[in-house]
Amino acid sequence: MKSGDRDVPGSGAATEAWLYWLFPALTMSLGWGLRGFIGGGPLGAMIPGAAVALALCLLLGRKHDAAGLAAAFGAVGVGFGGEMTYGQTVGFIVQPATFYWGLAGLAVKGAVWGLLGGAVLGLGLVREQLRRGQLVAALALIVAGAHLGWKRINEPKLIYFSNLADRPRPEIWAGLLLGALLLLLWLARTGKAKMPALFAAAGAAGGGIGFGLGGVLMVLGRGLPVEQRWFDWWKLMEFTFGFCFGLALGVIAHRLRRELEGGEGPASAPATWKVMAATAVLAAALFGWEASEPLRYSFAVAGVALLTAALFWTSLGWQIAVTLTYSAAAIDLAEYHLERKLDAPAAAWSFAIASSVVVCYLVARRRASGRPMPAWCYLLLIWACLAISWLKTLIGPRPLYGHLVVELIFTAAAV
Repeated sequence: MKSGDRDVPGSGAATEAWLYWLFPALTMSLGWGLRGFIGGGPLGAMIPGAAVALALCLLLGRKHDAAGLAAAFGAVGVGFGGEMTYGQTVGFIVQPATFYWGLAGLAVKGAVWGLLGGAVLGLGLVREQLRRGQLVAALALIVAGAHLGWKRINEPKLIYFSNLADRPRPEIWAGLLLGALLLLLWLARTGKAKMPALFAAAGAAGGGIGFGLGGVLMVLGRGLPVEQRWFDWWKLMEFTFGFCFGLALGVIAHRLRRELEGGEGPASAPATWKVMAATAVLAAALFGWEASEPLRYSFAVAGVALLTAALFWTSLGWQIAVTLTYSAAAIDLAEYHLERKLDAPAAAWSFAIASSVVVCYLVARRRASGRPMPAWCYLLLIWACLAISWLKTLIGPRPLYGHLVVELIFTAAAV
């Protein structure tokens, strides 16, 4: 596998099944581990979503804007699930009396995460088969479903997987579930639901099994007679979730590879400064909207808006997948710097902004060159996020020595 100007060819015979299974699985496992450390919530979940979509595009031989849009759809699609709260659900699984309820909650939330993420990623892979209006309508139904499911099930807590007795958390899993189902039903009307539905089913299976199994492994690990401070069992849960989720997506991509393989030639590129200006507007709108949190399903609205923008200006697909994903991690680092009350807060924010501008410029210039994008963007995203992770580990008066083992695992996986 080579990066740079040559990407992995998407020939079915040459690309073995095990590579389709293992490469996305390891990619998403690493991405999920990074997400848990350098940016939780939906913005952090864009890391594994973008990375696994780029991995699949590499395997399928997609080289230009078709890959960029798929990566944007993957980033946002997996990001949707990041709106779910699950900390208290994990709290149930570590208590014998509530173990099975916690396990059920993790399985349900993992399955919903995979269902919607897989459906949106699958939609991104076949977006050329639908008219733009059909795509926009399909995406809008995610927001409609999120609102309806939240109001009818989550807000009244009809089925509730968090702790009613202690600071109950607002859940959104039913809203995301209904959003995914409405999306798939709409696509069924157009006759183009096959691939998104298969990716959704695979994602639901991988996400449900991965989150549930990861929770069980975390509980078992905490019971082992070892020096616990050197073992991050929560991180093991994240690795497991990402691995199973990515594996499921890789398996279905291999099954559908004949229908999905192939690339397109490079399209004409707008001026770099125009792309950078548009990306800055998207970033300001996204991060400002998320910071204000006007809705329980804020990222569903923001994500749909991002993907709609990419449908009308395909150059933005790469910027959403790589630049905005990286920027969220860089902002998380700046906020962490402030939380630890370290000196020079201006330096922390300057780094976040300046490094994001550099990433934006590099991505825009690469696309303008007409050379293949997926391998280059994959490596840029992985290593840029890894750099943020190391900085967060080492920042401050006392490094997080207990996290160094995990950081070394991150680095080995990236290599």
